[in-house]
Amino acid sequence: MKCLGLVWFGAALVGCGSEAGDDASLERTRSELAACSYVITTNTYVGADWWGTLVFKNTGASSMTRPTISFGIPSGVTCDHDEAGWTHTQSGSTCTYSRTSDLTVAANASYTFYYSTNTNQNFTATNVTISDPGCGGTGPGPNPGTGMTANQKKVAEALTSIWENNTPTLAYAYAENIDDGRGYTNGRAGFCTGTGDAIQVIQCYNARRTAANGNVMAKYMAGLTTINNRYQSTGQNQGSTSELDSVGNWVADWGTSYNNTTTRADFKACQDEVSDRLYYTPAMNEATKWGATQALSRMALYDANINHGESGLKSLIRATNNALGNSGQVAPAVGYNGITESAWLQKFLEKRRDVLAADSTWLKAIDRVAAYEKQRRKGNWDLSAPLRNDVRARDCWSTSYPFSGYTVRQINADGTWSTPTSSTFSCQ
Repeated sequence: MKCLGLVWFGAALVGCGSEAGDDASLERTRSELAACSYVITTNTYVGADWWGTLVFKNTGASSMTRPTISFGIPSGVTCDHDEAGWTHTQSGSTCTYSRTSDLTVAANASYTFYYSTNTNQNFTATNVTISDPGCGGTGPGPNPGTGMTANQKKVAEALTSIWENNTPTLAYAYAENIDDGRGYTNGRAGFCTGTGDAIQVIQCYNARRTAANGNVMAKYMAGLTTINNRYQSTGQNQGSTSELDSVGNWVADWGTSYNNTTTRADFKACQDEVSDRLYYTPAMNEATKWGATQALSRMALYDANINHGESGLKSLIRATNNALGNSGQVAPAVGYNGITESAWLQKFLEKRRDVLAADSTWLKAIDRVAAYEKQRRKGNWDLSAPLRNDVRARDCWSTSYPFSGYTVRQINADGTWSTPTSSTFSCQ
């Protein structure tokens, strides 16, 4: 494998996209189960009672069997109570409540959910989202309207996976402490134990499978909770893994959870679910907001969200709009004062290139931006043509940027891939 060091380096850049102390990058909706259909009929928080109430009606055709409820609360506020049958985690200003046992909400039935926080100020929860295994899937679906088709999403994820682990194959079993101050980096999206996202994968997995039923990760939940509480209270990434190491071999157990054919489906589904919620869906929402309708643009925003976190993505978008004369951040930006999607994406990639170039660590991965610029120049907007990452930043722009060293792969329109026997680096 070419440039082995970059394989692990790539995981460090891709994983744990949220930034320490960054509420914006953690305020993400749990809309990955797009087939769920529901309406929120009550949404109140009465500060004098320290008590919140959410009532939702299942308007779908199937019963919900184990719903998960996610919602946003004011910055600095903490969710601090679990009703019987529920458990929760919190990332930034997003609280996610999952069931510890089955709960049936029949079609056309309503359910009342209660929660509490540490604030005595009234507020209305934001981005309330209900997901459930009974809705028929663990992803946004083949065409979620604001996302990409199933094949386009496969292409996007495969290309980002090259930057993660030097292969388009999603690395569900991967786990390693890469000594970046974020604990263990794990799985397909580099979920980290010290930044509040790995715990969400394990929480999901615990809801699907008990320790008695083969879940070897269940024993780490107490340690993860301790680490996550420190992360929440300090706003700082947590590099220590002592609470996990005292319990077992985290790296081996993570790998076993995927490699064991009995537990693989559940473990994979949870990684897909959390990745969609934290990275894919927010990127698609930003693309929709700013008028980026083409799959290529959406793919570029998805990769930036994983690399830079949601606040980093939004900062790049602001810089893009400013550079194109949209200092008022008018949305959608595409179409505003004649701005084309090609011009918007070109400027976005240039701004991202500059951010990577300005950081001594990120500079080593700068070629990842060139891959999207090459497709823009080729006009592969719907990702229907096979694409290769046989391009360096120095091929697209005049500056002599360093070579990142990723192995060249070809990704086909259906997400399948191969390793070419030869390639020529160019931006055309």
